[in-house]
Amino acid sequence: MKFLTPFLCLIILVHSNAFSQKESPYNFNWKKDLGYSAGAGLVLAGGLVATSQMRPLTAAQVGSLDPFELSGIDRTAISKWNPAAATSSDAFLYASFALPGLMMINKRARKDFLVVGFIYAEVGMITLGLTELSKAGFHRVRPYAYNPDVDIDFKTTKGARQSFFSGHTAMTAALCFTTAKVFSDYSDNPTHEALVWTGAAIFPIVTASLRYAAGRHFPSDVITGYFIGGAIGYLVPWLHRRKPLAKGLTISPVGLQNGAGIYLSYRL
Repeated sequence: MKFLTPFLCLIILVHSNAFSQKESPYNFNWKKDLGYSAGAGLVLAGGLVATSQMRPLTAAQVGSLDPFELSGIDRTAISKWNPAAATSSDAFLYASFALPGLMMINKRARKDFLVVGFIYAEVGMITLGLTELSKAGFHRVRPYAYNPDVDIDFKTTKGARQSFFSGHTAMTAALCFTTAKVFSDYSDNPTHEALVWTGAAIFPIVTASLRYAAGRHFPSDVITGYFIGGAIGYLVPWLHRRKPLAKGLTISPVGLQNGAGIYLSYRL
């Protein structure tokens, strides 16, 4: 059989769609993913340090606030004050933290728990870090600081200057969109995907509405948080996607011990 080795060896493999669907949709690389996570951690650390340096409003500063400096749509929030709505928004935020666990119900996602876990960790750190950096950078006063019916003690806290953008909305949107994207990447059922995406879009909208009703955020705060969180939640899983094999015929040289060969791969 040795006389065959100097000649070209032809290897043909056919990759069907059914086979490709069994592959993981994601690539995991320790060096890259630890680097991404470290970068996300630095964003988070920077945001937390920045907000820790903020100072609360004084009573004089609260008294000088002019609601007419706000846009018309944002001015609608200054009459809102509903502690029950704030508590409900907390419940929605905490519920979104359970979404990574729910993804583990999927058998294929469970096999890829390491990369899926890294994706969720990166999404969470980036979202929280950018939220904290934004709050520290803009120092925007919350709507209830303008409300004469709210006690001055609430208005003179550090949190009263952390309105932009809405962290509850951003984090909920980020986790929901991550879940929808990851689910879609593993799923081959368009109906299920549509239902998951619909839920992922609505859940943070409800959270945003509650933050507005509670007097914690202006409309522009929650709208910005929704789109920033949604973008992070979609893009991080997308950046981890495995590059699909090209359809059709692929030809590449193969080195053999005593000769050379050609690798032919045809994917339907």
